[in-house]
Amino acid sequence: MFSCSVTGVNWVDAKTNGLPWSVALPPPPAEGPVVEHVVTRSSAAAESAKVRAERPIRHLPPGSIVATVLLRARADGRVRGFLTVPLSRDFLSQNRAMAEIRPLVALRYDASVAGAVGDHICPPYDVISDADRDRLYEQSPFNFVRLEYPRPDGDPYARAASDLASWRQQGVLRADAAAAVYVHDHEFLVAGTRVRRRGLHCALRLYAPEEGVVMPHELTFPKAKADRLALLRATRANTSAVFGLFEDARGDIGTTLDRAVAGGSAKPIADATVGDDRHRVWAVGDRLAIGELRDAFAKIRIYIADGHHRYETALTYADERGGSPDAPERFVLAYLCALDDRGLRIFPTHRIVRGGNGAIDHAIDRSFRRAPIDAGAIADTQPGIVVVRAGSFEELELRDDADLGPLRAAWRELPVAQAEELLLREARDSGAEITYEHDEHKAIAAAERGATAVLLRAVDPRTLQRIADAGERLPQKTTYFYPKVPAGLVVRALN
Repeated sequence: MFSCSVTGVNWVDAKTNGLPWSVALPPPPAEGPVVEHVVTRSSAAAESAKVRAERPIRHLPPGSIVATVLLRARADGRVRGFLTVPLSRDFLSQNRAMAEIRPLVALRYDASVAGAVGDHICPPYDVISDADRDRLYEQSPFNFVRLEYPRPDGDPYARAASDLASWRQQGVLRADAAAAVYVHDHEFLVAGTRVRRRGLHCALRLYAPEEGVVMPHELTFPKAKADRLALLRATRANTSAVFGLFEDARGDIGTTLDRAVAGGSAKPIADATVGDDRHRVWAVGDRLAIGELRDAFAKIRIYIADGHHRYETALTYADERGGSPDAPERFVLAYLCALDDRGLRIFPTHRIVRGGNGAIDHAIDRSFRRAPIDAGAIADTQPGIVVVRAGSFEELELRDDADLGPLRAAWRELPVAQAEELLLREARDSGAEITYEHDEHKAIAAAERGATAVLLRAVDPRTLQRIADAGERLPQKTTYFYPKVPAGLVVRALN
């Protein structure tokens, strides 16, 4: 044992990209070598890199942040060893700026020209069926679906860009007079109860995933990203927002938003009704309020709820365009909602299985215990997995000897992951057809017609946060945020 001191810390991530931080390490343990925690930006960084090459960092997930600490003997100053200290994102978030938001000059429908705004806004592209698109096209010549998800005939992206330019010229879409952030109250029905979700439309700086600021929870696919990138290149506009979540532990952000809209009693700049849904939007241009919001978001990270393809597309486009850190391409339109907002709803995505030659029963017997459950008790008890066949409801629980090897550590408590890996994989391999349904009643109806319905408990926002903080992605078709943030209510042009 020898006494030593820390003469330098090289802050790196697992890809060895340099990061411009300098923070104090926690105090040393009471017993063991005497260590003076002196954090500097000395030439030790170069020496640390040499040591790191000889002793590569292992067993750390991509994007992990570590401190490499050199240990020098006090007697001769020679390096006698080093410590590689993984640092949690929570620790790092206390020592660096996190999310940056900015106001934007929004494009919005002018009701005096276009007519009722509710006739023109539409869902985001990824939940619009071909039949939905046809209906929206017929509903209005100015329906935003023509920009968000144009029909595929000809060059849809060039046509969307042409429509955007034409609508701006006609005054159908107008730019606001000044930059603002936009508070958006979305009222909707859930099981007959009226609910309100509050969000904030703003420009969010783009961050690479390894920076640990904007956290994804889903995988993305090349085809969808190619589609969104072609639309972004053609229109140079964020036609729909990335839906993000944030931690508002002390309620500071919520308080600022509530004050800015006078508790919802201030007159909104837009008030649109679509079916049972009502959207009210307020522009907040007050510099003090915007400053408070920017300061609050600079201390927290953002979790992507919906819009992973839009976000990654924006990153790709920013890399293509280059430009200064303040270039418009370095930001993306975001709708940000608090994790504990009373209106935040995540619905499960149930599985409907047809065929499979008994594979479901074989998988159940291998990994689960069965117990009958009354259909009326499901809403109250919230079981993780329920298998439904005509007239039969069975709750599944993992057997003590179930092989959890196929499950990632962060997934093992997730019913959807258990169902995918231990229940449905064998059915897929045996040729079963598996479809997806958000509506529990429709899934049960499919079971009554001869299919097998696998009902799953929804993932709660805190579980999503935990998975994202661990650097993991959830299985496909895990989350369904309801309702979707409409496209066309607030639009961000990049020019």
